[in-house]
Amino acid sequence: MDYKNEIGHLLQKYFSGTIMPDEQRLLDSWMKEKEEHKQLFDRLRKDTRFAEEYGIFREVDTTRAWETFRVKNGLRRQRRMTTWIKYAAVIALPLLIAGVWLLFPRGGERSIPVAQNTKIVKREESPVLEVVGGGKVILEKEKDKMIEAGRGVDVQQSSGMLVYSDSVVSEYVDTNVLRIPKGGEFKLQLADGTRVYLNSATDLRYPVAFTGPERRVYLKGEAYFEVAKDVEHPFIVVTDDVQVRVYGTSFNVNTLGADGVRTVLVEGKVGIRGQDLDREYVLKPNELAFYDRNSRDMKIETVDPDLYTLWRKGIFVFERETLENIMNTLSLWYDMEVFFQSESAKQLHFSGHMKRYEQIEDILHAITDATGVVFTINDRTVCVSR
Repeated sequence: MDYKNEIGHLLQKYFSGTIMPDEQRLLDSWMKEKEEHKQLFDRLRKDTRFAEEYGIFREVDTTRAWETFRVKNGLRRQRRMTTWIKYAAVIALPLLIAGVWLLFPRGGERSIPVAQNTKIVKREESPVLEVVGGGKVILEKEKDKMIEAGRGVDVQQSSGMLVYSDSVVSEYVDTNVLRIPKGGEFKLQLADGTRVYLNSATDLRYPVAFTGPERRVYLKGEAYFEVAKDVEHPFIVVTDDVQVRVYGTSFNVNTLGADGVRTVLVEGKVGIRGQDLDREYVLKPNELAFYDRNSRDMKIETVDPDLYTLWRKGIFVFERETLENIMNTLSLWYDMEVFFQSESAKQLHFSGHMKRYEQIEDILHAITDATGVVFTINDRTVCVSR
């Protein structure tokens, strides 16, 4: 096999989501030939450090590119560099750092048609805490203060996190609602010590203290939970479609997808049940439960949990994801409307790890390079065409 051309072509098709079954078999065969082939592929797919170094290695010579890649990823030095690895280094490295995998040089850069003097910048709106009696408190990230969250209940806001006390003793247990706007994020520590990371466009309703046999919260949006262990008082996350029962674990729940709800278990053990299903499905670490809103079925599969949880560290992760789902994710972060001029454009696929840039144009350029689509921006509206 001509590593320099054939493997680069197969990798480009894999990461852009256009690889065919027979081509996938060839790529699988190549990865089985040597452990180092598989090792390089895995590092290209999973290493999020590239997203933090945008544009550093735009122009590199072959030897320097491979040496930089080898040092960064802990690969041992070889006496003679093989053709495939030399070519992968010089081509994959710059594009990975930019946040997209496209392994062949192009005749020229594609531009994104953008309305003059128009850029979409992430809004800087603050989360809002709704307390008993209908009061609303704007949570400014950098400010530390005490907030009256209920009758006899004060909450500490510090370093972008709300912390509820575990010593609340009250005849009445009030409920709070934390609302995260598009483009926002926030952290929360509940009264039992459970930590919750809330993503953009997310609402969480919860009691200021847990007093009954269960610890129950209500989620609309996406949140990552690190649940304090308490076997006698299960922690339950309720959404419109599913209910997740936990005893002490780390997991992510996302209700924002148009097609259904995704629950990913990082560690521990959870049981998940559709609101209209009798059976409870038990997840093991590195498993995803997908509840389909249309068929009302539950599907379990093994996944890399990083793909679903790195948003907590400011990274967008797309793994052979449809352009429709990608643009839905971006619209929630940048607070924009997206229109597709064709149904076929929605089904194009893209893979990449990218930082949540201040301006969306960097990300759109990467997607254009990989898929060939054209984005036209006007105010806070993006039109996608082929």
